Amino acid sequence: MYKLTGLLALLLLLSVQLTAAASPDESAFRRVWERSDAQVANGNLKRLWYWGPAPLHTLDEPYIEGFQGKRRVQYWDKGRMEISNPSDNAADAWYVTSGLLSLEMIGGRVQIGDNKFEKRSRANIPIAGDPDAETNAEAPTYGDFYLVTTIFLDSRLQPISASPIGPGNADSAAPPRFGDLVDETLDGEGTVGSRPDLAAAFPGTRLVHYDGVLSHNIPKIFWDTLQQIGKVEVNGEQRQDLPLDWLYVVGHPASEPYWVHTKFNGNAQDVLVQVYERRILTYNPHNTVGWQIEMGNLGQHYYRWRYEETQPPPSPTLQRPDNVSATVEPAEGPRGTKFAVTLAGFRSGEKVSVWLTYPDQSVLASPVPGVAKANGEVALDGHSPFTIVTDSSDPVGVWAITGQGEKSGHTSVAYFTVLEN
Repeated sequence: MYKLTGLLALLLLLSVQLTAAASPDESAFRRVWERSDAQVANGNLKRLWYWGPAPLHTLDEPYIEGFQGKRRVQYWDKGRMEISNPSDNAADAWYVTSGLLSLEMIGGRVQIGDNKFEKRSRANIPIAGDPDAETNAEAPTYGDFYLVTTIFLDSRLQPISASPIGPGNADSAAPPRFGDLVDETLDGEGTVGSRPDLAAAFPGTRLVHYDGVLSHNIPKIFWDTLQQIGKVEVNGEQRQDLPLDWLYVVGHPASEPYWVHTKFNGNAQDVLVQVYERRILTYNPHNTVGWQIEMGNLGQHYYRWRYEETQPPPSPTLQRPDNVSATVEPAEGPRGTKFAVTLAGFRSGEKVSVWLTYPDQSVLASPVPGVAKANGEVALDGHSPFTIVTDSSDPVGVWAITGQGEKSGHTSVAYFTVLEN
């Protein structure tokens, strides 16, 4: 969105006020962690980590609908916490949300807005076990789960139905299979196989719940864990409750459960893995009781994938046309640049319609017309040249400012390029 020069002082003042009023309350991150993991960290409980012993990274990431185009996030071993709307009530249960990291890594796309994604290569990191794909080559990676995971169906948009059967046309949808033991396997090529011996050996893998939102079954060992009541800490007080709302922290199942052959500290083992929207759940029958069910190291893996192993695709070559009776200073700049525009060649005193054309060809008209000065240059809101101020959420590409004289019919066009930061 562009702002006129005459309004800049007011806009800057408002920006300072809004920034002060909308600082994320990072103590909310810790409150979420304390509820589920504080008792594990101090040794009072032996159960799976929901987040991990300590945060790994806290930073602001691009998000179109976030405050000033960003949101505060905190990475943990098992996932990511997010504050997208810092002006909301920090005590609200959904002030901190949990990212859909598993779907992003499997689908090869980073979510940068409610409906906006940035393409990346699928994550070449083993979904369970030792994280080096070269030394753990037999293990399927996140990318290998692509064909068996419901990635592109938004669970928030699914209608509530009396039927337990979910959307059958969803990618990788499965029918209810109540009572079946899980014998399906997935290998390092993404190929589905069968191991009846594993199903027979571990009856806890029997499918007992069907989630009709994304159309997948949940085995008993995972379902019992998601429903388990235990000791939690809320505002420094202990009580018996769900450690966390499982849909809030784990999400709906996005795949069927599969046995995978992977290495832990170099030792090969068979482990049951199921993809959920926000987490990876694993069952390792070789672990000691109390630690057989775990959350995968999704937050750790995602950070490595997004910031160390992949990069956004390069921007296409931006061909900027020649200006028509106009000048722009500078001709290009990163998001946040102020562009000074001069439109010329008009009759003195005539009104000039002015509009902005974005790189996607959408158009935004100035609410007031410009007026040509004696030298034929357009004054907009009393300013010539007038200023276009871009911000951090604006699209990258070639923009155009067009002016058309009401009497002369003369058209003037200024082109400038907005680049990645």
